Amino acid sequence: MDNSHFLPPDTSRHLLIFFPSKYQQENTIILTDGLYFIGRDSKNSIFLDSPFVSRLHATLVRQELPETGEVIYILVDGDLRGKRSQNGTFVNGQKIIQHILKSGDILAFGSEENKAIYKKEILLETSANKSSEDSTGRKISAFTREKLQDTLIVSELNLKERLHSQNVEHLASFPELSPNPILEFDPDGNLLYCNPAARICFEEIVEKKSQENPLLKDVNPPENFNCQQSHLLIREVEYKDMYYETYIHFLCREKVIRIYAFDITERKNYEKQLKHQALHDSLTGLPNRDFFYQKLREYLQQEEGRDKISLAIFFIDVDRFKNVNDTLSHTIGDKLLQQLSYRLKTVLPTNCILARWGGDEFIILMPIYSKISALFPENNHPVKSLAEAIITRIKEPFFIDKHSIYVTCSIGISVYPTDGSNETTLIKNADIALYRAKQLGRNNYQLYTNKLSWRKMFLFELENSLYQAVNDRQFFLSYQPQLDLKTNRIEGVEVLLRWQHPILGIVSPSQFIPLAEETGLIVSIGEWVLQEACGIGKKWQQSGYPPLTLSVNVSAKQFQTGDFAEKVKTILETTQFPPDYLELEITESILLHDIIQTEKTLSKLAEIGVKLSLDDFGTGYSSFGYLKKFPFDSIKIDKSFVDGLCDNKQDRALVAAIITLARGYGMKVVAEGVETERQKRILEELDCDVIQGYLVGKPLTEEELLAKIISG
Repeated sequence: MDNSHFLPPDTSRHLLIFFPSKYQQENTIILTDGLYFIGRDSKNSIFLDSPFVSRLHATLVRQELPETGEVIYILVDGDLRGKRSQNGTFVNGQKIIQHILKSGDILAFGSEENKAIYKKEILLETSANKSSEDSTGRKISAFTREKLQDTLIVSELNLKERLHSQNVEHLASFPELSPNPILEFDPDGNLLYCNPAARICFEEIVEKKSQENPLLKDVNPPENFNCQQSHLLIREVEYKDMYYETYIHFLCREKVIRIYAFDITERKNYEKQLKHQALHDSLTGLPNRDFFYQKLREYLQQEEGRDKISLAIFFIDVDRFKNVNDTLSHTIGDKLLQQLSYRLKTVLPTNCILARWGGDEFIILMPIYSKISALFPENNHPVKSLAEAIITRIKEPFFIDKHSIYVTCSIGISVYPTDGSNETTLIKNADIALYRAKQLGRNNYQLYTNKLSWRKMFLFELENSLYQAVNDRQFFLSYQPQLDLKTNRIEGVEVLLRWQHPILGIVSPSQFIPLAEETGLIVSIGEWVLQEACGIGKKWQQSGYPPLTLSVNVSAKQFQTGDFAEKVKTILETTQFPPDYLELEITESILLHDIIQTEKTLSKLAEIGVKLSLDDFGTGYSSFGYLKKFPFDSIKIDKSFVDGLCDNKQDRALVAAIITLARGYGMKVVAEGVETERQKRILEELDCDVIQGYLVGKPLTEEELLAKIISG
């Protein structure tokens, strides 16, 4: 008897207790209904008067587990059609889409000021609700459904012994008035009785127009049907797109099977919606990662034809999608993702599975039949052909709200069983291949290899170590001297960041600085460098060493925080380091962003008294214009021009022009990467102010630098 069970006990009480706060008073709600709407609209079942709560913020759905009869409540963020709340619904501090509540769960709607606790209490049995036992020893609860108490089940024996004839006639007429179907059958399945509600709901069964009776399908009377005891069975039945919960009572003495049916279609439809939402993305309608994992697992578990079938995983990322959100708005970005989903579906073969992984990432499962794929040459393999088709299709313009949007995508591919035997490994390796595709300039696809795995793992470990390095103070500073060509003395140093990894040793800045930029750690690291440099500079001055100008590099993310100038001012005040001995090196890439905000920040720094240097001068596109627009005190000639001073007339002419231009603006010129005496002589002839490079000195520790200064 599928999907059926004996009636289990259900003596629990469900409570939702709201904590007192600015917006809510302490309130206890006893949950009994099948559906509760929670929100700021006064029409909701549970009204929350708070500006952080959406009009329909969340939904509570009651469900009875068919296996155990246990009643549970499911909390859904937003409504049941997939529209989410504005500020989120949280359970135990975690943002949820839907969640099966457990006793003690802390709920928050929109903010911490709208909190409640869910409690499930087990009621003690009393003489009025003690369970009886059937012949198998299973308990049958007196609490089944509220309406069932009015119709279920008084045996004929009890009627004769305890009721007068008038009461019997009154009770006998009650089924005719019941809105719920009631039917009786003999052990052979012949209909003996049905009430009017049953005639309406089960017309074909009643009129015997159907050969199959779903109410009795797979229902077998108990072996001891001839005994004096009765049996009760509960199960769900689907009939003509309707769902019914049926209570099947075997009246053994009367040789009758009596069925009480309750319409649960609405609840079942809600459950279907919840299941669909749990496995599908609300924005695009595509399956989500849970669904994808499930299907991939099913493919890998297939035993038949395992040697004949392989599959490929395509991990797709939309290149620079953040620019669309930041420039045109998140609404346009959402519409772009919807159109992307449709395009991907039109490109894929029918046997592929497409899912949205999250954000701007999609994933595809493509079955490959070896007999078919063997017919294709290597350069026209189905995997490569599909990857090229996706890239070509995505490059076509998208037209959204009068905008023509051009995007590209990067794809990483792994193949079963070559690149992994389980779903986790296959997806991880496809992601590694995707990372490689991005490294190679995006707008391409890459297939996984073991070399990619090693590189990805190294960067992953390095990124994790980077977080630890900040906490464990594994960073230190080194100092590269800058020589004043007029006085032939060290007048300043460039402060350089170094990382002493406990296992890898000294990690090159070219490896960890890009990771720090990508993770955002560069902001806190940059502040530490400024604080440390100013503190050390002040210590040198107090110790009687000649004052040195400290040149500190500033990252783009650090500069664009909005309060960068204020932070520099605070550090200078804290360390009491003179601002005119601090020089901040700004790269041209920083100036390309918000020009108005950049000009304000540079002006504030100049007002503080900090010196400003334009780093890597000459490598950009509009550097000469910056000299006039922004208050720079000095410019640094890039090493690439210094390298060609001796042999390249064009480089020499360019350096001469830069120095002449700087003189006109009253700026100092620093030449980087000076390694030979000949380069130094040429720069002296061209009237350069300061040089920096291995000829003057390699990056030094604090002790080495101070010793060099003392020795002259």
